[in-house]
Amino acid sequence: MKINLITALSSHQVEDQVIEVLLKHDFLLQKRLLSPSDFDSKLISSISAVRILIISDRDFGLDWREIRRETDENLSILILDVDKRFSSDEILQQANQALRVSNEVLPTGDSFRRDSWVLFTGSDGSPGISTLALNTAQEYSKLAQMLLIDADLSQQSLSQMVGERMSYQRSSLNNALSLQSIASFDEIESRENESVFIDVGSAPVMSQAVSDRRTRGKFFMQALSSCSHLIYVIHQDSRALYQLEQFQESLKMFSSELNVIYLLNKESSSSSRPLFRKSFRSKIDGKPHFFMPYEYGNLERARNRYATLSEVNSRSSLSRALRELATYLHKII
Repeated sequence: MKINLITALSSHQVEDQVIEVLLKHDFLLQKRLLSPSDFDSKLISSISAVRILIISDRDFGLDWREIRRETDENLSILILDVDKRFSSDEILQQANQALRVSNEVLPTGDSFRRDSWVLFTGSDGSPGISTLALNTAQEYSKLAQMLLIDADLSQQSLSQMVGERMSYQRSSLNNALSLQSIASFDEIESRENESVFIDVGSAPVMSQAVSDRRTRGKFFMQALSSCSHLIYVIHQDSRALYQLEQFQESLKMFSSELNVIYLLNKESSSSSRPLFRKSFRSKIDGKPHFFMPYEYGNLERARNRYATLSEVNSRSSLSRALRELATYLHKII
């Protein structure tokens, strides 16, 4: 989906850079305003069905807040600090962030990222994202206080997995671990000195998530902007490898600052395992990664008891792998 771009910047150097960067990424230059008198309300009203991004600065001289109030949500406004130097990646990231919200967005760099927030996502096809999020959270809670967020709107299943009625209020699973389901990203009730794991389910195509306002895509982009760490889960499937590769390419444009950890889940003992591991390692190019063995029997026992894996079999290979992951996360957080 193409997005119309209107620039209204007092610095022509910055304006040239902004236009050059965004025209390479599905933006169409609709108008380059040279002065406030060039602005005509028809620019944003005559094509209201089209997404529009206006990029301006404080010195240009128009009251963008007032203009925003008179238009619909297809208009997004980004106010840049023209005295600051932006890289191409930063310009693209700021533009994409502006498209996710309805009010103007000020450039904040990485200040909105929470150091202790971890996003769990991955490929489609049930790679086990929620199961890993829950069981990693259980292991992590032995090391620190934490909140597990169920933000997978397609199937909020974490409450069911632990035998709780789904509630948008926090519930305690143990002395150090709480669970909360959310319908809006603003509902997260994190506390001081508490780590937060957010399960959003499988990752959408990020270029599509940015260009529409459906709730699931909006959740994902908000989480991507708020977390400092991301765990990407795949299982032993060739399509999952392809999706991993596409996700990595998108991250370069949308969120290059994230610390990404890759999990190969549901590893079977088949003869194809060594070859798949080799392909997996080649895709992630030395990034932090963990292998999670497939233990259907233990996981099924845990589900039947509404328990976590460590409560059923703390000595299993998967339990040990989860403890290693939790310990690693505790060190970097």
